[in-house]
Amino acid sequence: MPSVELKKLLDRQHSKDYVVAFLNKNNANFKQAIALIQSNEQPNAWRTAWMLCHATKKQDKRILPYLLDIIKAIPNKKDGQQRELLKLVMKMEPLNEDAEGYFFDVCTSLWEDVNKQPAVRYYAGCYMITMATKYPEIKNELEVIFGDYYTQCLSPGIKRIFERKLTKLN
Repeated sequence: MPSVELKKLLDRQHSKDYVVAFLNKNNANFKQAIALIQSNEQPNAWRTAWMLCHATKKQDKRILPYLLDIIKAIPNKKDGQQRELLKLVMKMEPLNEDAEGYFFDVCTSLWEDVNKQPAVRYYAGCYMITMATKYPEIKNELEVIFGDYYTQCLSPGIKRIFERKLTKLN
């Protein structure tokens, strides 16, 4: 359960650096933040996820025990929080086999939802393409999933990014 102190920091809209320092101060603060990002307590859950993205490094060992729980929480969150959780999980690459498969499924579902915010779909799509480089047998599936129906609501710039990434796969 998040402490009153953490909630006050988030409610008062302190600077990012101040909150990041608080999260990195000790393990108790970090664990409270982990619990909060998995909740639906808005806007604090989204803001904490955003802060954790800034407070963690690639392969941050503090995230690893919670990784699968974080991945499982993504589908039930709102778009902005999903985006931040995707970014957080992607910092932990390479994922173990269980987390990798589950995360790929989550990303595929988010990508296929054309009503999702483009930024959510962007990060989901990037992970899917990363997995296609690791597992070439899924390349053919991605060509269909990244077709016109799924990209028509994206900006021309994001479409080009995915076109280039798919071209590199082939």
